[in-house]
Amino acid sequence: MKKNYFSCKSGQFTIGGYEYRIEKDNGIPVILSHGFLGNQKRLKSYAEYLAYMGYVVFTYDFCGGGLMSKSDGKFRDMSLETEKRDLLCVIDYVARLNYVNSSKLILVGESQGGVVSCMFAAERSVDKLILLYPAPCIPDDARKGKMLFMQFSPENIEDTLKCKLFRFSPDYPKSAIGLDIYDTIAKINVSILIIHGDNDSIVNIDYAKKAMTIAVNPNSLLIVLDGAKHGFNKRQVKIANEHIKAFLI
Repeated sequence: MKKNYFSCKSGQFTIGGYEYRIEKDNGIPVILSHGFLGNQKRLKSYAEYLAYMGYVVFTYDFCGGGLMSKSDGKFRDMSLETEKRDLLCVIDYVARLNYVNSSKLILVGESQGGVVSCMFAAERSVDKLILLYPAPCIPDDARKGKMLFMQFSPENIEDTLKCKLFRFSPDYPKSAIGLDIYDTIAKINVSILIIHGDNDSIVNIDYAKKAMTIAVNPNSLLIVLDGAKHGFNKRQVKIANEHIKAFLI
């Protein structure tokens, strides 16, 4: 399997990522988006598995979206809208490659990356959507004025935003507070696979269950992993990959 670095421009920032492919690939692109404060390394096991299945796989770091990033930007440069723009940048890069069939695009997103993938899939055509412990709770948390590591008054975010560990822009909670994630999911007409742990203390599994009641495609599926938290261990990643394979074939 080949692993090659790629880059593309998202506004003023450069996105850095990796392409995974075997010699006899099927030309179908898969783009994986990481979660809040994460990076593409978290998705390496999924990327390699999908590449060995024959897919042309791309991972990348959101600009300002995580630690140990290959992309430009600081935390203060990140919002849901900038991450959607970053994903579009990668999709446009992939679409220009002469060895991929961009009409068969598959998106995979973990946690916040799952929300961003939903935002894109509600507006543009994709072939399938795979969500690993997605975080539809983000808009609800923003409306409560309490997101991970930060607190603020929803009525006055600019003057009240506090975060002890990192510096975020008010644009981040603002981009979430007005998002109707279930209306977004209802606009996605392709099959959705959600894999979620029943011991997730960050995102209650009820969010995934509600998403399934709203998903319009009858082939959508929720897989619940017993004991799994927000982020899977090696055994759970292996199980998740098996379910992803079954969903795609």
